[in-house]
Amino acid sequence: MAISLHVNDFSFESRTPTLHLCFVGQDCQRIPSILGATYGLQTKRLDLSYNSIRSLDGLNKFPFLEELILDNNYLDDSVIIPCLHTLNTLSLNKNKITNLEKLVEQIREHLPNLRYLSLLGNEACPDQLSSADKDEKDYRRYRLYVLNRLPTLKFLDSTGVRRSEMREARKRGALARTIRPPPLPVCPLPLTKMRYDGMGGSLLPTEGNRTAKKNPVDSREMNGTVGKRGIPDILSPMTHTGAYGIRQYRYLGQHSEGNRFINNEAL
Repeated sequence: MAISLHVNDFSFESRTPTLHLCFVGQDCQRIPSILGATYGLQTKRLDLSYNSIRSLDGLNKFPFLEELILDNNYLDDSVIIPCLHTLNTLSLNKNKITNLEKLVEQIREHLPNLRYLSLLGNEACPDQLSSADKDEKDYRRYRLYVLNRLPTLKFLDSTGVRRSEMREARKRGALARTIRPPPLPVCPLPLTKMRYDGMGGSLLPTEGNRTAKKNPVDSREMNGTVGKRGIPDILSPMTHTGAYGIRQYRYLGQHSEGNRFINNEAL
């Protein structure tokens, strides 16, 4: 376990040194308890980038923390941010956060003095570099919403907050939240398991996993006599089947009306 420490000058108020603690690239899934127990009270800046952190348990052992760097981890929407009243900088770049509203409300409640926030590389942040299907308008709405909910921010992502932008966020930032339609329900059965209802072109699921079967063709029709064809229960409008065979009836022309006008000399 590699720990990098940078000791600043002594604080005249607490008579203790302030630390910059760096614990990078150690593939840990949570904050090691030894860090908080050993350096928690002196640490002002904590860098936990390039790990596999999924939880912020133990972060409350750093009550005087001012900067927290959590880039390139596995934090998702289940993360719980503890109360850190002295924290002014939070970097969560390249994590797994998708629910912007939930995260912003936690920050609003638990980090009242936050001034610098960066969420680049998360699905919750619609920047064009990490999301090809997002455009500048999506990112603009995102900024207005975040600044409306966190009016104390001075810097968001890679850009400082302008006064004109903050005024616009106060006016219409609450309406800038992007609402995505719910996903379409997935058909429980494939098309091969559907049958045509015969009215209006609707497809209905068949019972169980069986495929719809056709009513058999009357055998009298195959023999050349007039028979009643059963109505086929087809799978879908695109499905088509046919039947073929040898016709047993041969036409001799004995009952043709044209025979009355033909005499023996014409034959």
